[in-house]
Amino acid sequence: MTDIDRRRRRRRLLLVLALVATVAALVVLTVLGQLSKDRAGVIAAFLSVVAAAAAWEATGRASDTAEQARRTAEIVARIERDRWLSELTPQFEFTLTKEGDQAAKLLIHLAGPDALGHLDSVTVRVGDDDYDHTPTQHRLGYVDPHGPTPEQIAAHVFGPFRLRPRVNDADDDGRELTFTDLQVGRGRPLALDRTMPGMWMVGKTYDSWQREYEGHPVRLVITCRRG
Repeated sequence: MTDIDRRRRRRRLLLVLALVATVAALVVLTVLGQLSKDRAGVIAAFLSVVAAAAAWEATGRASDTAEQARRTAEIVARIERDRWLSELTPQFEFTLTKEGDQAAKLLIHLAGPDALGHLDSVTVRVGDDDYDHTPTQHRLGYVDPHGPTPEQIAAHVFGPFRLRPRVNDADDDGRELTFTDLQVGRGRPLALDRTMPGMWMVGKTYDSWQREYEGHPVRLVITCRRG
């Protein structure tokens, strides 16, 4: 039951109670012999109560109608907004091509929709795997002077590939880059390098590190801006 339905039920209940109270008052006056003394006044008072109740009910119905119209307008606006966003949601295609044993090329192609036209900027961020790589000491609140800092862990890419640092405006860690003015139907090739184990990972070799991520996807977070 909606708020409007509940308000209507309350109004009807109060209206019935008001009429019952008025009829009860007439019965009492009749029993006491007062009704015949001022019949016209009592009838006028009764009609005034009925008119006031009817006016109150009419006002409530008008308020409910306005509220319903407002909610309908909000629903229509939300549907239209969702449709508009759906029609302008960027559609990407990704192609990863190996280039030797330690490098690859990632082609990011903006396939549509045609109504989008272009994107002012696209930020590509390489994501990590599903594991929490915070050292146990850090989680327990201890600082290991020989271990990695939180900044080092956040900067390190835990996955098979990272962006090639300082190429195509990528940052020093190969984590993120931004390029501008990508047209629908066009793409951007990005250089990737295979990741290495962190300097603090004692005993971890490049081969053992890469074996851990063999067959794992390259996770990307794409942030698009236009206007």
